[in-house]
Amino acid sequence: MIHEIVIQHVQPEKRDEYIKVFGEILTKANYAGSHGISFFTSIEDPSRVILMIDWDSVEAHTQIRGTPTYNAMREVTAKYQTAKSDGAHFLMHEVRR
Repeated sequence: MIHEIVIQHVQPEKRDEYIKVFGEILTKANYAGSHGISFFTSIEDPSRVILMIDWDSVEAHTQIRGTPTYNAMREVTAKYQTAKSDGAHFLMHEVRR
């Protein structure tokens, strides 16, 4: 399992709407190889949102890029963003839970 973590910046007054819309799109898309979807909102900076999606593999994530569903998602969510997203794939190393 890998984790796609994306740092995003959105219009603060539209942050909750953004999370609702983006979450609904991701849930409805039901991408193969995708499991958990989580959003984290910054207390100190209301424009900052972190998205984390659990994937079976990097390949499971990259194979959806360019599909009509993916492109439509990008088009809808881009309207809320105020800066380019910064994301990557990570492995989790738990120390304590």
